[in-house]
This record gives sequence, structure tokens and C-alpha cells, in this order.
Amino acid sequence: MIVRQATETDIPLLTVLFDEYRQFYGSSSNLEQTQQFLYKRFKNKQSVIFISLKDDVIVGFIVLYLGFSTAECAEYYILDDTYVTPSYRRQGAAHQLIDTAILYARQQKALRISLQTSGDNIAAKILYEKLGFVLDEEFDTYHCFL
Repeated sequence: MIVRQATETDIPLLTVLFDEYRQFYGSSSNLEQTQQFLYKRFKNKQSVIFISLKDDVIVGFIVLYLGFSTAECAEYYILDDTYVTPSYRRQGAAHQLIDTAILYARQQKALRISLQTSGDNIAAKILYEKLGFVLDEEFDTYHCFL
């Protein structure tokens, strides 16, 4: 598999995989909304997306958003989404995508990469810890849904 940074020309094919991801997490399919969301992220340079390809087919992606630490006066990345289509799982795509995200963040001299995953996502937690992520047991996460 090959991992590379996505470009705006990848959006039509990436839209299908992002929509699959959204459905995986319980959202209704909406290709137009998904494509508009992706175009906006690229146009406004609001995210960095890496894609995994096998035989010129996009089989997975990882999305990084820039965050800022006031306490450290530094930038960091939020790893918001990692997804590999089910038929390509357990072939190393997620590992490669996360490795690429870590390398990219290091090259950008970021402070860290932060992420959240559900407590029952055991496979992801094992992979994240294997790749050097450390569970933060000090802070609770709160959300204010608007």
C-alpha cells in the first residue's frame, strides 16, 4: 500500500470513502454534503489528509487538524479521523497512515498529536499505544453541543 497526502483532485473518490466512514458512525449517507465539507477543508487549508492506496483505489484515510497550546506556546495536531474500508483492514493501512501522520507532525515541529477514541475500540487503542500514544488519565473531556 502507498500512503500520500491527499490533494483537491482526490476529493471525488475520497468523498465516497468519507461518506462510508460517516455511515459507520451512524450518520445518514449524503455525498453532496460530504463533498462540500471536504472541498471547504481543502480550500481553507483547515486540515491535512493522508490517504492509503492499493492498486490506485483509496482504501483509507487519516485527518489531522491544527490545534494550539497556549500553555506551551506551540502547535499540535488533532487526529480526528482514521478509517480503513472493512475489506482492507488488517493489512497494515491504519499503521502506515498513523506512522505518516506522526512523521508529518514531527516535520512540522508540532508539540504532539492528540486523539480520542471510544473506550470499546480495543483494536485501535492497542495500535495507538503500539505506535507511542499514551493514554491521558488526568483530564476528563467535556463537550458543549450547540
